[in-house]
Amino acid sequence: MSDPVEQFLDQCSACDQCSTVCPFLEKHGEPSDIIANRPQLSFLCTNCTGCDRRCPLDLSPSRALFATKERLIREGRVPVKAAEALKGARSFAERGHRSPFVRYDGTRTAFWPGCSLAGTSPEAVTLTRGILSEALGEDIGLILDCCFDPLFQMGDTVPVREAVSRIRDRVRGYRIERIIVGCANCRKVFDLYPIGVRVEYVLEVLPQDLLKKVPENDLYLHYPCPFYHVDGIRERARAILANAVEEVDDQRIPACCGLGGSLGSQDPELAARFAERVTMEAYGASIVTACMGCVNTFLKRDRETYHILDLITGAKPRARAVSSAKKWANRLMLAKGKI
Repeated sequence: MSDPVEQFLDQCSACDQCSTVCPFLEKHGEPSDIIANRPQLSFLCTNCTGCDRRCPLDLSPSRALFATKERLIREGRVPVKAAEALKGARSFAERGHRSPFVRYDGTRTAFWPGCSLAGTSPEAVTLTRGILSEALGEDIGLILDCCFDPLFQMGDTVPVREAVSRIRDRVRGYRIERIIVGCANCRKVFDLYPIGVRVEYVLEVLPQDLLKKVPENDLYLHYPCPFYHVDGIRERARAILANAVEEVDDQRIPACCGLGGSLGSQDPELAARFAERVTMEAYGASIVTACMGCVNTFLKRDRETYHILDLITGAKPRARAVSSAKKWANRLMLAKGKI
């Protein structure tokens, strides 16, 4: 099989259509020129895949840009700001992957909320476990761990594979047979690097008629980037809202909030353009999304935003973004079973 980067460069017509849906490409130019002549800029790609859906030749600029990141890391040619972002991502992932922030309950089925959900809304985590236990008719344990997706998004895949190998051993050691994840990024990572057990996303498992809270405002449904990696997830999210809301406006093509690939650590102004694109499309509607990272991003822009699990479980939504220190404190309390 040919190299994905070379294959893309051979076939790309440089039509620039993808730049119309991506603030990164709009600012820096079409992807074949970036890859061939300014490859270090590939670290500013958020991996949202919007460019893939606009390409008239059905190519994957996002895959080529991601492969370029991987190559630059292997060759030790990472620009300064990207290297700093990688260091921060590695520190975050490693902390969430070790004691005292790790927890594995020895149950047959376990809920893996993911780093952001566990840190931002431990109430939603606890309530979701209860709903899953009732829906499935069994005790649902809790797993707190980090899948190393922040590093994956930057193209640093070697430590991701190593972390997933350790997770696989942990899961096997606790004899867990099924994991329900609350983070679509975790689902994406475990699809790419299997952990040896059945892994499902929470919206695939929960009944569609569970919505307990419906905001009074119009709703705009934003799909997190990894929703475009799993078939049926977007339709499932929309169906859950549509059961209780007369009209739901939703996102048509991938639209990153600006967090992908640690963009905010490298170019905050560009990251803000991504977030603004989503909030402008939502107009005055309240935003509903399934990613707590996206929730915090939109809250920082003073937009009323709900995680879909807030609406399903009745958990108290946030009026403002949650600080990093508070997230770690919440995760520690969950890990110790004090929430």
